[in-house]
Amino acid sequence: MEKKFDVLGIGSYCIDYLCSVSAYPTEDEKLKADDIDVQGGGNIATACVAVGRLGGAVCYHGSVGKDDFTEQIVSGLKKEGVSTEYVSIREGRNPLAFVVVNTANQSRTIIYFKEDIPRFGADDVDPELVRASKVLLIDFYHEEASLAASRIAREAGVPVVVDAEKDSPLAEDILANATHVVASQRYALRVIGKDSAADKRELVEQFAQTVKSPNITVTLGKRGAVSLLKNGRRTIEQDAFDVDVVDTTGAGDVFHGAYALFLAQGYPDETILRRASACAAMKCRETGGRKGIPTQDELNGFLKDYEER
Repeated sequence: MEKKFDVLGIGSYCIDYLCSVSAYPTEDEKLKADDIDVQGGGNIATACVAVGRLGGAVCYHGSVGKDDFTEQIVSGLKKEGVSTEYVSIREGRNPLAFVVVNTANQSRTIIYFKEDIPRFGADDVDPELVRASKVLLIDFYHEEASLAASRIAREAGVPVVVDAEKDSPLAEDILANATHVVASQRYALRVIGKDSAADKRELVEQFAQTVKSPNITVTLGKRGAVSLLKNGRRTIEQDAFDVDVVDTTGAGDVFHGAYALFLAQGYPDETILRRASACAAMKCRETGGRKGIPTQDELNGFLKDYEER
């Protein structure tokens, strides 16, 4: 079957209100912001934007609520080259997030609202669309849809990349269908029951004992990333890129999107990890999850300059 998309994304989306401050406010305090911005957000939607910005063919498959933010959400995807052909607009509210970025210590606090969002279930997944994609990228947001899509993909031989960030009742079933699990350090530590892990390899190896997948990657923020590949036969470590960090919001989402695209394009494992890490680092130079996402030319230039330092 001819593949229509490099990456098909099913999962979270939202609108992010971003407020940059030089110090986090105390309760009942009035504080002047350094900057306020509004961007599209959500793990999978932002990952899809990363794929589009990097020049990949990408589709977001899901339901969007019918409210004042509908056009902003859909047009925000379209302008980045993300296909919305398989997005349905239904009764319900769209999720919102308020992100307070503390520029003094490079932290961000997220307060979100996601009540009355439209349903997107297993019966809403288009099987032919899944089969017509080179890589399926999912999270646990619409867990029934993610589970159904992951089963279809595995049966069709389509790689399944799972963004493992939070707990979910169906997480174990979804992860069982994953060919590639990309987890945050926080999620991996929670799974293995630890508060911290000094050794990268030990962390990913312990995580792999619980999460059974042929390929596992854990993103570690300032410590880079580590992958345990081919059912534990090979480990790859990637150091973090040294950039002037403004905001880490969406860095993991950008990593997931870039990772899925470079997997679809057939890059070697080491190259996938390096390029995805570089994309995430470049994003951190700007506020919000989407503004700093690089194009393919920008990424190539960044890596070339970095290697020549």
